[in-house]
Amino acid sequence: MKSNSEDTQHTTDSSENVENPMQMLEDALVICKFGRFNIQLMITTLLSVLATTSVTTATSYVLPSAECDLNMTMMQKGLLNAIPFLGQFCACPFTGFITDAFGRKIFLVGGNFGLFVCALFGASSQTYGMLLFAKLLEGVVMSLVFTATATMVTEFTHKLVRDKVLVGYAAFMSISIIITSLIAWAILPMALQFVVIEGYIEIHSWNIYLCVSAGWGLLAAIMYWNLPESPKFLLSHGQEKEALQVLQRIYHVNTGKDEDTFTIKSLNVSGVLKPTKEVSVSKQITNALFETKELFRAPLLCKLILFSTITFVALLAYSALRLWYPQLSTIIENHQKEHNGQTYRFCDMIDSYTSAHNTQNNMISSDNITTPPGDCVPQLAGAQTYTNGIILGFVSLVCISISGYLVDFFGQKPLMFGFLLLCAVCSSVLYWTNSSIQIAILISATCGFMQTAFSLQHNILVRVFPTTVRTMALSIVIMVGRAGSLLGNLLFPLMMAIGCMVPFLTLSTVTLCVAGLIYFLPNPQKENSATGDK
Repeated sequence: MKSNSEDTQHTTDSSENVENPMQMLEDALVICKFGRFNIQLMITTLLSVLATTSVTTATSYVLPSAECDLNMTMMQKGLLNAIPFLGQFCACPFTGFITDAFGRKIFLVGGNFGLFVCALFGASSQTYGMLLFAKLLEGVVMSLVFTATATMVTEFTHKLVRDKVLVGYAAFMSISIIITSLIAWAILPMALQFVVIEGYIEIHSWNIYLCVSAGWGLLAAIMYWNLPESPKFLLSHGQEKEALQVLQRIYHVNTGKDEDTFTIKSLNVSGVLKPTKEVSVSKQITNALFETKELFRAPLLCKLILFSTITFVALLAYSALRLWYPQLSTIIENHQKEHNGQTYRFCDMIDSYTSAHNTQNNMISSDNITTPPGDCVPQLAGAQTYTNGIILGFVSLVCISISGYLVDFFGQKPLMFGFLLLCAVCSSVLYWTNSSIQIAILISATCGFMQTAFSLQHNILVRVFPTTVRTMALSIVIMVGRAGSLLGNLLFPLMMAIGCMVPFLTLSTVTLCVAGLIYFLPNPQKENSATGDK
């Protein structure tokens, strides 16, 4: 009887495996372990995150340095900060769709190389319009990379360490902010100016800084070129043989054992899916459209709307504050120099600059003249501004690291709620601060808590959507989020003109609204505990 029972159980298990090839693939990834291959992938991912982070963060450091060279007003600065998000917003639906249809690798290689080319074009800018157009192109190309990067990491990592790896991935953003700040600190304070063609082409320190930042895209493209396609993508498109070959390669690199000793010889694909390489391009697009329809049906549609709403509101506040922080820090630093280090409240310093800047612009506008470049004296960033950028990245890194330990005790949703409440408190307290270090800590904590909450939500998102529509879902959510980033960076200077505390009180309010929506997020441990994938 016992033997018959075991045989029955074995038959049942085998049947379940036939019906669920993804479970087999998860088991195969566990056998492959986490080793040198995954470390190589994580290093490549870091380079890619550096490339995408530089698209927006590098611009925020360029604003004070290039203010006079490009004759920028506050609204023009806001538009320059926002324009990459417009590019992403326009391109995200298409990039997510084609990434799910044709694979991750081709767009990670091509997208990162495209970022390199567009960034070099931006680095050679001589006018505001040229730099604005370059940043728009970077935003379009960045959407190819951004959606596929997290998906690639998730699909190469087995379920036992996936949460920790995703926390590490989230930390890459903070590391990128620190590295970007350090490079800015090394290059931008130097008074560099090279005349290539008199009256036409001049190279300043901010041009060199943008050129150096472009290199991350080239390095990432080279690294991704040497990596295979995602085995989960291959399997979900009927390419069982290719998926097995990728798994064998990972097994060999991680364990040092021969590929032939890999114990799993089949992933039990039923044959319903025809391999992608045997299907025409038009048929692949049709199949992808068919899969995409599932996103707009219950229950995935409700989840998509919820994730999109939270992302929109969160990035409306977070992106504006993070990207305007170097400018705010420069204003505070120069105000203190002008007043011999005398302490003023945070908002008094900001309002003083805004008032003076608006008066100058009104005078120029009323006289209908263009200010000669010699009359413009830029408020250059000093060491404090770059130090504050490093502090911001470090605080975000600490918050994300702590969340990696706390998430096992509290769960993702309660932890997100707690971080968002702390974020609201920190942003609202700014009005009463007058110390540079207090301002730096509070703004850094606000950004750090928000980024950590956003990364926890991202970890939920990539686990609750099926593989065949995962990148498309991520693209839609990112598209809506980029609309929030775009709107936030355009509204920030307008709200600053009304009063310093307006944007920060708005930030606190929207953060509390996001915290209220956390309750409705799905729980991946309950909905997808067996495989971590569909």
